[in-house]
Amino acid sequence: MPVTFALLLLLGQATADPCYDPQGHPRFCLPPVTQLAAAAATCPQACTLSPGNHLGPGETCNGSLTLALGGPFLLTSVSLRFCTPGPPALILSAAWAAGGPWRLLWHRPAWPGALGGPERVTFHSTPGSKATVVASHLRVEFRGQASLAAAGLRGRCQCHGHAARCAARARPPRCRCRHHTTGPGCESCRPSHRDRPWRPATPQHPHPCLPCSCNQHARRCRFNSELFRLSGGRSGGVCERCRHHTAGRHCQYCQPGFWRDPNQPIYSRKACRACKCHPIGATGGTCNQTSGQCTCKLGVTGLTCNRCGPGYQQSRSPRMPCERIPEATTTLATTPGAYSSVLSAQILASEAVGLAWQRLAVHVLTVYKQRARPVRRGDQDAWVPRADLACGCLRLQPGTDYLLLGSAVGGPDPARLILDRHGLALPWRPRWARPLRRLQQEERAGGCRGLRAPTPSPTQARALNVGWGRLERQQNNLGATGS
Repeated sequence: MPVTFALLLLLGQATADPCYDPQGHPRFCLPPVTQLAAAAATCPQACTLSPGNHLGPGETCNGSLTLALGGPFLLTSVSLRFCTPGPPALILSAAWAAGGPWRLLWHRPAWPGALGGPERVTFHSTPGSKATVVASHLRVEFRGQASLAAAGLRGRCQCHGHAARCAARARPPRCRCRHHTTGPGCESCRPSHRDRPWRPATPQHPHPCLPCSCNQHARRCRFNSELFRLSGGRSGGVCERCRHHTAGRHCQYCQPGFWRDPNQPIYSRKACRACKCHPIGATGGTCNQTSGQCTCKLGVTGLTCNRCGPGYQQSRSPRMPCERIPEATTTLATTPGAYSSVLSAQILASEAVGLAWQRLAVHVLTVYKQRARPVRRGDQDAWVPRADLACGCLRLQPGTDYLLLGSAVGGPDPARLILDRHGLALPWRPRWARPLRRLQQEERAGGCRGLRAPTPSPTQARALNVGWGRLERQQNNLGATGS
């Protein structure tokens, strides 16, 4: 049992990531120090060495020696060993890249009390971020005759505190980046984690790269410094190539032609649904982003603009698919006496009776014109031939108020309220109430207004007065003669 526990402890330590603490939070990490380059040779004058080069024995150099490391490294020590006492003066310089400016690392003009320097010279980098030496090339300058026996460099890969392992033998060396960074030296953020600017990690703060908020609809984003400034340094990522018909900085909207389905979460692949606007009834293929309502043409209604609205009927024109139904007042005025009954009623329910008839439960609101048999107000039944409903001559929807104009032809049973193709059923309009009230008053008066004597005009009145005066004078003359 103790052996098993020890093995599990060792395995846990081996698999632990130095770039994260036990709670999974990112932290500063560095690769281990390794041998970067080693050379055992003597150098000719003005020569250039790289790792693996070997020069002939006995050759001397009075000038400079340049050593290429193959990539940027954090130098920790530089060791030089001479076959004879070293040169009296020695200068170490480092450069970030080939052809770049050289940075002085160490300058020893002379050793006191000796004509030459020691056989071994070692330069150590001072710990601390300000004294860190990052170089890809190293140059050694010395004065006098000397034979270089060996040169060695130690250091670690430059991973900017975002990696604990490195393939130092690769050219250029590549870090095994953590904290969602990428690049040979972890010098940038991954394409999906650019919500904040990249920064090197420090012992005080690891500065990990943060993911962009794309609601799982995008795999990459870009950093916008202006948005980052306006947000107060909280977020600057802009999602790119939004998928699943989404759009916007965070892929939080739907593309034109799609609308947001409230029954799906924003991160779902089905969060945006196609508008499916009718190609004839809609003015285009876009719809409201929230409700999915398409923009309909005049007289057209429905979520997808697929039917005619109240007071309109289907036409044969694709440019104007729905036309207005003629007003009831115009029909009554142009065809007087064509309808045996005029009333307003609400359709309550519909029921099929046999193969020929459809029974409607209606609630009569107002009776403007009576049939031969009176129609009472309130609930009653109305009968409609099923053939008239099948052909579309009558369109009746339960729960809707209609103006019902009964046909003078009548049905097989005079006691029934019949609605057929000879009548009209129009959706009720409040503006129809006043002219229909006048019709109701005429019906109650029995149509006697037309029998009243007309009022004479002023000319006719003067003629009647003149004639009446002559008749009176003649009667007076006859009376005088008789006496």
